[in-house]
Amino acid sequence: MNKKYKYFYGFRTVKNLIIFKSDYIKKIFLINKNNKKIIKIIKLINLNNLFYKKVNSTFFQKFNSFNHQGILAVIKRKNIFHSNINDLIELIKIRKKHFFLILDKINNPNNLGSCIRTAVAANIDAIVITNHHSVSVDNNIVHKVSMGSIYKIFIITVNNLSNIINLLKKYNFFLLCTDLNSKNSVYKFNYKNYNSIALILGSEEKGVRKKIKEKSDFLFKIPIKNVNSLNISVASGIIIFEILRQINNL
Repeated sequence: MNKKYKYFYGFRTVKNLIIFKSDYIKKIFLINKNNKKIIKIIKLINLNNLFYKKVNSTFFQKFNSFNHQGILAVIKRKNIFHSNINDLIELIKIRKKHFFLILDKINNPNNLGSCIRTAVAANIDAIVITNHHSVSVDNNIVHKVSMGSIYKIFIITVNNLSNIINLLKKYNFFLLCTDLNSKNSVYKFNYKNYNSIALILGSEEKGVRKKIKEKSDFLFKIPIKNVNSLNISVASGIIIFEILRQINNL
């Protein structure tokens, strides 16, 4: 592939890419078949006036290590996610209540993709992802594992997480952070007292950095037995939906 472009694959991923980020697509390659999936995706491609080309199976041989499903979207090499802090500020100003997810040093693409999918399922307002010591949000596996949900949510990538936390505090966000050494339980806190919440999660190997924990308003953990920690994708689902359960009186 030309180095000017990057690519994503899989039917669910490419479908959502067409629906939500079609302006970033240069062209789409499809395996030369006429099954129902191919016919449906071609209709969507044509509806969005995008270019596609049918190719034989040998074209996809170089991608056999991925579950490409016979479809590949070539993306113009520009950031399809946000990197301008002003974009985040504008989002904050839209309404008074927010629920943000902050991911610190998530270096496994499967975990990052799963966390994003969970956030979209929970209708989280925005995800903040660190650039350094984290897997790239442009990683193919991240997009595939998220099942294309990555295009449905506001995502911003940042170099300095401390600055973002300071910004959120300025707008009266309450900062929650996981800490395996905390005595506080995720189930024993009244989240309904706060209009805007930012949940900070780190990798299961190292957790959230100490300096980020020190900036947080409340440290807590999921009470578990027999193991030291949970996979971050599992933990994110438990914590996010527990917070939502309380907020929405479920």
